[in-house]
Amino acid sequence: MSTPEKGPSKKTSVKRKLLIAGISVAILFGAFQLFARSFPGVILQGIYQYYAYQAGVQEQTVSVDGYEIPYFRGGTGPTLVLVHGFGDSKISFLQTAAHLTPYYDVIMPDVPGFGDTRQAPGRSYSIRTQANTLKSFLDKLNTGPVFLAGNSMGGHIIAALTLMEPNKVSKLILMNAAGLRVDDPVPYKPSQAPLRSVEEFDQYIQDTFVQKPYIPESFKLHFVSNSQKNFDWLNRIRSDIREGDDYILNDRAAMIETQTMILWGDSDTVVSPAHAQVWSRLLPNAILIILDETGHSPQYERPEDTAQVIRSFLL
Repeated sequence: MSTPEKGPSKKTSVKRKLLIAGISVAILFGAFQLFARSFPGVILQGIYQYYAYQAGVQEQTVSVDGYEIPYFRGGTGPTLVLVHGFGDSKISFLQTAAHLTPYYDVIMPDVPGFGDTRQAPGRSYSIRTQANTLKSFLDKLNTGPVFLAGNSMGGHIIAALTLMEPNKVSKLILMNAAGLRVDDPVPYKPSQAPLRSVEEFDQYIQDTFVQKPYIPESFKLHFVSNSQKNFDWLNRIRSDIREGDDYILNDRAAMIETQTMILWGDSDTVVSPAHAQVWSRLLPNAILIILDETGHSPQYERPEDTAQVIRSFLL
């Protein structure tokens, strides 16, 4: 009598399933890596949408004098407007906003000339023009008086707006804000060259961040490509700022009587902490908060801490 052949053991079956699962994961990971190398912008947009979902904000658009301005908005409570810096966009404060939308109606616009706004050669991008546009933007949304916070150039713009329309600003937060001449003889000086390599991008991150984020090489190459594509345009905006109204606010900053918080990273090499001290001395109703081990953009490096400091000031 013949003996029937035994089927595979349970142990062998489990090993086979694990092997198949491992191969499947490797294939999916490889496919993702290939997709990320080929379409880094698509992956980044997905990441930004995830951050927007976490923050509970939706993207909207409003037309201001025929110029379309995209913005994120979400949350409930008093209105808090967060304005990004030079070369950045409305995504700048998304991670911080996740800790603010439970308490505030948070609005994060693209500053004209940046983000998803149109590059309009016939338009002025001076600080005065940007401040006027922000005023019209808030009027269009019928916000009434708001809390205003801005990083770098965004701080410069909201300081100029506060000088023009102090009754529209309930409280002011200047984060590593440009707008003064202190230890940099030419603020917004022309850039000499775009980023040309991953190594130069890494150096930029080294100069800008203390707690450096992990960035895949495909994303770095994407940012380098954008730097080259937008090089002339960004220098054009820098020129508009240098030649326009509200370029330097040293002589007028003391006129800002709005309650203000000066919030700065202690290791900022873009707009040095010396500026924080001058802003603090010039503004008659200001407090100064310095964040340890933080660079030029606290909202990126320390989003939750930044949100907590903002909340404590706005209470």
